[in-house]
Amino acid sequence: MTVSRPESRGGAISESRAQECFVSVVTPVLNGELFIADSVRRIIAALEELGREFEVIVVCDGCTDGTAEAARSVNDPRVHVLEYYENHGKGHAITCGLAAARGRLVGWFDSDLDIDPEFIARAATCFSHSTIDAVIGSKRHPESEVFYPPIRRLYSWGYQLLVRLLFRFTARDTQVGAKLFRREMIDVVRPLLLVKRYAFDLEFLAVGAQFGFDRIEELPVKLEYRFSGTKISWRAVYNMLIDTLAVAYRIHIKHYYVRRFASVQRERMDGAGRSEVSTR
Repeated sequence: MTVSRPESRGGAISESRAQECFVSVVTPVLNGELFIADSVRRIIAALEELGREFEVIVVCDGCTDGTAEAARSVNDPRVHVLEYYENHGKGHAITCGLAAARGRLVGWFDSDLDIDPEFIARAATCFSHSTIDAVIGSKRHPESEVFYPPIRRLYSWGYQLLVRLLFRFTARDTQVGAKLFRREMIDVVRPLLLVKRYAFDLEFLAVGAQFGFDRIEELPVKLEYRFSGTKISWRAVYNMLIDTLAVAYRIHIKHYYVRRFASVQRERMDGAGRSEVSTR
């Protein structure tokens, strides 16, 4: 797999990319040529309300149309585009974006803007008055306005019941594509993740809770899904269930994430030791 480096206007990597900013927003997209430029502009407008430095990282997940070019056409140095040739799933795209992010607050937001991007500004302000690790959008918040078919409400309710039975964090909704995290949580959790498609959000929150990042604030959302009909793929439901059970198995039975965390720390210490020796 080939991944292009995040680029700024003109194709060169901006020197400012090496500097920290206040918030980084990753937006994954698959074949979004027709809407991505407008989506990015709306995200920028929402972030500008914060009055702080920010960046938007568009990750093209194996797009076969002109999505990357359309995103770059926004022509804003705060917008950076990552692209690779094969479609690997939303979770993989977000992970790539998180690796490139430099914000003190880092999160992701669905590029189709089913949720108004003003959510990002609301989420960012929560960190200034609360000691929290994450802010997530929740369909189950009592103030949320959600418009989608009853069968999907049933699936959502059933899935969140399963999540509450399997995992110890208290979030009532894990699947809304609008989340913002402290940098520390991103740095600990991102290297440990395995899920690339169906249960990425759930894995991120569950693994974070394993390492003490369980202070989660849920915000209401106004959400209108852009789909036709009420059908849902049984294959997608099955894959989501399998991914979720696999995460629970790795946490409760195999203790994979704890072992992987220890391995990552050893690798970092070994690398630091080799670097110190080489400078002597």
